Amino acid sequence: MVEMQVDGLTLDPDTKAPLVILRSAEEGTFLPLLVGPMEAMSLTFMLSGEQLPRPLTHDLLLMSVQALKGAVVGVEIVDIRDGVYYAALLLRHREGITRVDCRPSDAIAVALRAGVRIRVHERVLELAQQERRQRHLRADAAIDMLREADARREADRLTDRLARGKPLDETTADAEAAGYENLLRSLEPETNRKM
Repeated sequence: MVEMQVDGLTLDPDTKAPLVILRSAEEGTFLPLLVGPMEAMSLTFMLSGEQLPRPLTHDLLLMSVQALKGAVVGVEIVDIRDGVYYAALLLRHREGITRVDCRPSDAIAVALRAGVRIRVHERVLELAQQERRQRHLRADAAIDMLREADARREADRLTDRLARGKPLDETTADAEAAGYENLLRSLEPETNRKM
């Protein structure tokens, strides 16, 4: 397990959904996790040190555990399946330690309030990195397909124009010729990125 701290909150550049960023102090590894708006608000209050007049849900959970003579002793992010992360709260009580399944966003919010360690399984970090690489490759492939579709539309437009025998002045002819050259280069089967 790798111990990580909350590095901050940000927005996902694509979806504009809130992200909490975990960072490993020793390795400099980052783990971005999507969180819901309510969890983001709860985390923001904790990170900014803002005191609220009434407890939020995460405060209530921690207060309930403490009222039952228990303690939150840790948080672990233990798995990722189909892009969904799984976590566990570690609760100490008279009989020992109990692991309670929860969402990572809730686990992190409780961990900040309880002042306990957040640990992430190494396999989760590896899978998350692979998933990010795949997402970037899919995004690159989608961009390539859009560029190719635009280039094909332009080729069709130029071919149609020439087929209709429209006269071109010299400046336009040079621009059209340069356009054709660029277009043919963009339609070559070799690309910079291999899928």
